[in-house]
Amino acid sequence: MLNDIGMSPSEFDDAMHLPYAAEDFLTLAMLSVGIDPDDFHTLEFAHDHFMSRTCITCPNRRRCHSHMQAFDFESHYRDFCPNRDNFSKLLGKRCDA
Repeated sequence: MLNDIGMSPSEFDDAMHLPYAAEDFLTLAMLSVGIDPDDFHTLEFAHDHFMSRTCITCPNRRRCHSHMQAFDFESHYRDFCPNRDNFSKLLGKRCDA
């Protein structure tokens, strides 16, 4: 499973010490910015670009959590989210379809 997201066991162990380690912020973030996390193209893109790995190892998890709790992630993620460019690409692909 870790190989599927491009993560080593030691990276996973380190990530589990980050704040809110057990929470799936990627799905919530995608929904917040208007991306369907269950869409086939989204799943394929996320896998190819290691979006889960990026989210799990993100040093900004506390900030992300705060914005998720305030329901304003979509207004602030461009300032701190390491997946922001991936979100833009996914949103662009949706508009191109």
